[in-house]
Amino acid sequence: MEEITKSIAEYAMFFDHYGNYVLIPVIILVFITDWKVAKSKLSHLKKKVIRTSLTISATVLAILIFLINVSFKPMISSMSKVDQAIGTEMVHFEYLNIDSQHIETLETYKNKIILLNFWGTFCPPCIKEFPDLKRLESEFPEDLVVVAISNEPPEHIEKFITRVPRPSIIGFQENYSWINPEKFLPVTIIIEEGIVKERFLGRKTYEELVAIVKRYKN
Repeated sequence: MEEITKSIAEYAMFFDHYGNYVLIPVIILVFITDWKVAKSKLSHLKKKVIRTSLTISATVLAILIFLINVSFKPMISSMSKVDQAIGTEMVHFEYLNIDSQHIETLETYKNKIILLNFWGTFCPPCIKEFPDLKRLESEFPEDLVVVAISNEPPEHIEKFITRVPRPSIIGFQENYSWINPEKFLPVTIIIEEGIVKERFLGRKTYEELVAIVKRYKN
């Protein structure tokens, strides 16, 4: 399921804008083809083989339509929103710094590479990624800042982060002001000089994270 999620996330803008316009006509075409095969003069064996293949295709298409319209809809909408922002200036983004209890904005770090990470205490890949994010900040102290954002209650976040290695800035937004990936975490967005550069869904290895930062490091 994780790989399916990542694959759909990769083409989130397509599924968000055109998914139903493409998939629904295709599944209708499959049903029409199945009806024609059933009425044809082909042998029983050929009909069975063809109709079985068509049934499998229709099932896969139906599942995909359900996923993009229901289960994966929050993730697709969020990823599509970020994709549309790539190459443009980052939206005004405020959060509560859990450590200082002050409201901060990403504009504070405009001269650095910002790794904006959406995470949750309920998300094992997020927690497994935290030590790598902390290590990444140590590797690029002059170039990089990691801002990890959760929408869980601040007191819960504060208690949780005392038990795990974590990046330097842990933030809280009660209602995500830009994107809301819900349970599809972690989501990471790279911002350089205030410009949205790229995004990815799911945990990256430390080596992959280093390679990403090096792409934007002066």
